[in-house]
Amino acid sequence: MIRIRIGLVALLAWCGAAAHAHVQIMVPAAQDGAVSTLDIRFVEHASENGPVLPMPRPQQFGVIVNQKKSDLLGTLQTRESAGQPAWAAAYTMKEAGAHVFFLQPAPYWEPAEQVLVVHYTKVILNSCPAKLPTESHMGWENWEGHDTLVGFPVEIEPSVQCTSLWTGSAFTGIVRVNGRPAPQCRVEVEYLNDKGAVKLPDNSYITHILKTDAQGGFTYVPARAGWWAMTAIPQTGEKAAGPDGKEVDLEMGGALWIRCVDM
Repeated sequence: MIRIRIGLVALLAWCGAAAHAHVQIMVPAAQDGAVSTLDIRFVEHASENGPVLPMPRPQQFGVIVNQKKSDLLGTLQTRESAGQPAWAAAYTMKEAGAHVFFLQPAPYWEPAEQVLVVHYTKVILNSCPAKLPTESHMGWENWEGHDTLVGFPVEIEPSVQCTSLWTGSAFTGIVRVNGRPAPQCRVEVEYLNDKGAVKLPDNSYITHILKTDAQGGFTYVPARAGWWAMTAIPQTGEKAAGPDGKEVDLEMGGALWIRCVDM
C-alpha cells in the first residue's frame, strides 16, 4: 500500500461530499512516436484553465507496463506554469502494452478551506504510436493491462478499454478505497479547457458531480474530444498535521485522465 509521508489516522472505506475543487493534471503535452512528454501541474479548475496552484515536488511518479512497475521520479523536470512551480517528464516506450503512469503529489495546503489535499493520479496510454512489434495482427498487446491497479488508497479502476475512446462513448469505472468498492462516493468531472475553446454557460458547468452506485461504479459520457479528469473524492475522516503542526482535515482523491477522439 502506498502511504502519505505525514501522520494519518486509519482510512475509512466510505464516501460522501467534498468541499473545494482541485484538479491534478497529468496528461501528455505531446506524443511523438514512442516518446511521450507529460504535463504535470495542479489547478483549481481544469475547465477554467486555472488558477494554477503551486505544486511541490511529487512523492511518487512512475509507470506500470505488463505488471512491471518502474520508478520515474528522477526523470521529473521543474518548470513554471502561470508563474507557479510545475513539472514535466519525458518517457520513451520500449515494450508493447498499456502504460499506466501514476503520481502521488506532495500534500497541498488549501488555506481557503484549511485542508490538506492529495489527489493520487493516473493516466493510461497505449503503445500503438510507438509501433513496437507484436505477435497478434491486431496488436492488442499495445493496450493490454489498461485496468492494472497501482494500489493507491483511493483509485479509479476503468471498466472499459479507456486508452481508445471515441467522443460520446460511455466511460465506466469503479472507485476503490483501500482496494474495496466505494458506494455513494462523489466523483468530480472536468474537461481540460487549456485553450479556452469551451465557453461555459454558467458556473454550474465548471464541475460535473456524480455519485457511485452500491457497487462503487459510475458512468460518464464525455461530450467533446480531448482530455477529461475523473476525480473520486471520498469522505474519509482522515487527519494530518497542517503547516503549523496542528491537526487538520485531509482530502484524499483518486484521479483518472481519459482522452476522447472524434470519429
